[in-house]
Amino acid sequence: MSSKITPANTYIVVLIALLVLTVLTVGVSFVPLQPIGHVVAGLSIAALKATLVVLIFMHALHSPRITWCVIVASIAWVLILFSLTYADYLTRGSLPQMPGH
Repeated sequence: MSSKITPANTYIVVLIALLVLTVLTVGVSFVPLQPIGHVVAGLSIAALKATLVVLIFMHALHSPRITWCVIVASIAWVLILFSLTYADYLTRGSLPQMPGH
C-alpha cells in the first residue's frame, strides 16, 4: 500500500502554527470582551487547531473518501449533540416551576 510521504518541515510548520494558536488563545482570554466573544474566539481557534491536527497529523488530507465520510459524520453528530444541549439550555426557563420540584 503506497501512501504520500509528508515532509518533516510540514510537521514543524504545523507545530509552530499550533503553538502560536495556543498563545493566541491565552492572549484572547486577557482581552476585555463580552462573555460570548470569549466563547466565539476560543471555539474558533480550537476548531482551527483541531482541523490542523486532523488534516496533517492524522493524515486525513491524503485519505480515501470513506475516511472523509467518517469525519463528516462525526462532525455532524457533534453538531447535533451541541444543538440539542443548547436547545435544552434555552428552554429551561420556559416551563413554570412545578410545586415540590
